[in-house]
Amino acid sequence: MGNNLDALFNPENIAVVGASSNPLKAGYIILDNLLSIGYSKKIFPINIFKKEILGLKCYKKLSDIEDKIELIVLITPSKAIFHIMEDLEIRMAKKKDVKVIVCAAANYGETKTREGIKRQDCLINTAKRHGVRVVGPNCIGIIDNINRVDTTFVETLLPRESRGKKGGISFISQSGALAASILMMGASQPEPISMNKFISIGNMADVDFIDLLEYFERDENTKVIGMYMEGYHNGRKLIDTLARITKKKPVVVLKVGRSEIGAKAANSHTGSLAGADAVYDAAFRQYGIIRVYTIEEMMDTLQSLDGCILPKGNNVFILTQAGGPGIYCTDAYMDEKILKLPLISSETKKKLKELLPDMANVCSPEGYADITAAADVHHHVESLRMVMEDDAVDSVIFITVVPTFLPRKKLADELVRLLKDEGYGKKKPLYICIMAGNYVWECREILEKNGIRTYDTPLHCVKAAANMVKYKGFLNSMGGVE
Repeated sequence: MGNNLDALFNPENIAVVGASSNPLKAGYIILDNLLSIGYSKKIFPINIFKKEILGLKCYKKLSDIEDKIELIVLITPSKAIFHIMEDLEIRMAKKKDVKVIVCAAANYGETKTREGIKRQDCLINTAKRHGVRVVGPNCIGIIDNINRVDTTFVETLLPRESRGKKGGISFISQSGALAASILMMGASQPEPISMNKFISIGNMADVDFIDLLEYFERDENTKVIGMYMEGYHNGRKLIDTLARITKKKPVVVLKVGRSEIGAKAANSHTGSLAGADAVYDAAFRQYGIIRVYTIEEMMDTLQSLDGCILPKGNNVFILTQAGGPGIYCTDAYMDEKILKLPLISSETKKKLKELLPDMANVCSPEGYADITAAADVHHHVESLRMVMEDDAVDSVIFITVVPTFLPRKKLADELVRLLKDEGYGKKKPLYICIMAGNYVWECREILEKNGIRTYDTPLHCVKAAANMVKYKGFLNSMGGVE
């Protein structure tokens, strides 16, 4: 089949087969998402019983639509696929316009039943005859926040003002449910995450990892690629593709099926063979592919790679306002092995001791400072400035548990002044953890709305910092430049 993936992310008009007027149905949510994100071209709902849905004129079948259609979204029960493909044959004979089908419905090849396989064969073989690409079946669709396309049936609760905002993260998921969860978790951040491109690929009956990786490799708006992966039939080709891309753009992979039972579960889910995990793990390490083990680590790492400059080295200073979280952070830090506590200059140590309350712990151990709960906003901001100015420091983990007597909004505003207005946030990677929960939500929200990433716990900071260091180390080993 041809490529045609431009029409997946920036289609000239979209038809939704199985559109619904019921807000509880996927066919309704897809239309609502397209309207909410601000898709600027034409949307054609296909519903034999309705004349209009959400102000859009309905059609009984694809072949009735006179306008050009490049993308079709299928959300009908799978048993209807034979009639739909017959109608597609009629349309293509006349129009030859459809380039991509997103089949969101399930009950196809992943069932491993005769009927499911027959339905998938009908879909794929008909599409192949006309050079039409197919995403899915058994997927939740795609999002392109630049071209304002959202064919998913996920209610992410992303505020309307955040719809259409773009970042540099493009994400591929083999699981629809996990993909939906990632979207919802992203929408629940102090500043909602709006990805560049997002795609759920389901069964990969046609469009697969390689197609999308190569597309994102060329896409100038994609800065970092994320993947949720269960398995792939050609592991060697996948690794070769990833190895080429990671020299240009970081790739973060959450690879599941690590255990024997997990591998069997992956095969049952999307029909994917997980492959020998040890082989994948070794290849990931060799070629600079960043492997993560939790959803949280994946999201933190993707956002760090998108929003921070890469560190010059592995010297990461821990600056904390509370002893317990600082010790917790230090233990997690030492587990990573790759990170090194820096030896800052005597001059920086002297400045910190002169600035901070008497009970503050400055560099015992080296590379660690506890400014104590007595620290005010000035202590927080200026100690951070001093640490970031020290030449021995490549990155900083900054932790504070805001006590009731410390003004949260003032702290956020002063950090914005330092990191954004004075430009310190662009000099070195900084991992800020403001604990804990809703009490500090406003503080985190102010920072994130100003482009300053915050993290939920010290462990999240450590994992992100370690992965940034790993990728920078890989680039250095390849002769990378600043």
